[in-house]
Amino acid sequence: MVVAAAAAMTRVLLRRPFRGPAQPTWTLSEELFVAASRAALLASGWNIELMSPHRRGLKPPIGRRTGRALTVENVDLGGIRAERYCPKTLPSGTILRFHGGGFVSGSAQIERRVAAELAVFSNCDTFGISYRLAPEHPYPAALDDAVAAYRAILERSADPATTVLFGGSAGAGLALATLLKIRELQLPRPAGAVLLWPYADFTFSGETILTNGDVDMLPLRDLAPVWGSAYVGDADPADPLVSPALANLEGLPPLLILAGGAEALLSCAERIASNARLAGVETQFTVYPHKVHGWMLLPRLPATLEAVDEITQWIAAVLTNGSESALLH
Repeated sequence: MVVAAAAAMTRVLLRRPFRGPAQPTWTLSEELFVAASRAALLASGWNIELMSPHRRGLKPPIGRRTGRALTVENVDLGGIRAERYCPKTLPSGTILRFHGGGFVSGSAQIERRVAAELAVFSNCDTFGISYRLAPEHPYPAALDDAVAAYRAILERSADPATTVLFGGSAGAGLALATLLKIRELQLPRPAGAVLLWPYADFTFSGETILTNGDVDMLPLRDLAPVWGSAYVGDADPADPLVSPALANLEGLPPLLILAGGAEALLSCAERIASNARLAGVETQFTVYPHKVHGWMLLPRLPATLEAVDEITQWIAAVLTNGSESALLH
């Protein structure tokens, strides 16, 4: 993985001065990120055991300024391990956050820095959960864990009217599936959900898997057969709870969907937004031109700063609406 990533970055450094950026707006750091990520995934993505997190996996430190604004603790949410990031000021609401990783890798621990920053800029009591991963735990294990965690935060007195589900990539797909399961179980509906670069269609029918397949940092065209079968297991890939991008979204709360114009999963995000609007769901959908899957991992990109501002404003608006509705009732 390291050798492949280093070689890919070297090729960028040698090519870019003569041919310019691979995409019109890409900075050097962005192009290096895409090249290294893509090469590492192509080298390791087929080996799910290599990708699966270990007990002593990465635990990035939370920035000093962010840490001073929060109380951070490990908590149990209905038997699900989670890390809580609670603002020391009076929180405006609650966020239940699902990490990415294609349902075969990742953890709340690995994404703790971005979860803590989310808690600060949204001023929300934020819980990052580590749900079970495939192939050891295929569908519906992750969904069962997500619903159990949602029940648990309600039992901890979180107000559903000011609670937002939040996820990136597989976490976005899980957030959307959790909304569908909440609807099915007739649990109290949360205020909304933020879906970043959603990975939510295990039929892999979106055309951008092919058209953006050689550009994106996520080589989904190559990895889909491995990651898809690991998560789906014996289930039907077209089952709406497996592939919520295909679902009838009637009755869901407001959605904020962000996607990159150069990512393989753009079609998936477009389909979710279309289905949501057809179902009468209040939907804000923004495509950031030339951006790849997970571009917000580069914190200084202008598009990242723009997206953070969009997310902050959207969360503030849905929490305000939720608080006002609760008062009226």
